[in-house]
Amino acid sequence: MPQPFTPFAPRPLSYLGLREAHGFRLKVYAIAYGGRPLRASHFDRGFAAAAAQLPQPAAAEGRPGVGFAVLHQGRTGDYVILCWWDRENELPTRIYLADGDGWRPAAGGESFCVWDLRVIWWEREAYVGTVLANRPDGVAEYLAAVGAGVA
Repeated sequence: MPQPFTPFAPRPLSYLGLREAHGFRLKVYAIAYGGRPLRASHFDRGFAAAAAQLPQPAAAEGRPGVGFAVLHQGRTGDYVILCWWDRENELPTRIYLADGDGWRPAAGGESFCVWDLRVIWWEREAYVGTVLANRPDGVAEYLAAVGAGVA
């Protein structure tokens, strides 16, 4: 008989600020399991590997040069989820996992999780309400919008 699932428990979510990578402006969030302090520098190589996958130029037709990243210090591993807005309304995503001493791209069935989806949903709502609403300062408003309830 299958083992029961681990009951869901919220994880602290914080906003770390804007970060520039290859011409993109990215909002960076952190999620940490179990109340452990975030080891921010641990994620630098994973972020750099994911950011190397960003298309160039950053701003192009249908691509405003903005997106977001989640640094998730999880229960079973550490993840960098990097997303950018492209083709007007699409969200390409790159995921990197800490693997021993290094970082590697997600493989096979590895993906983001329910805690990461909180950020993805918030960012979707912010993007729709600013950039896709054709607001005059939509990109700046999008970059200023930070996830609800984020400390």
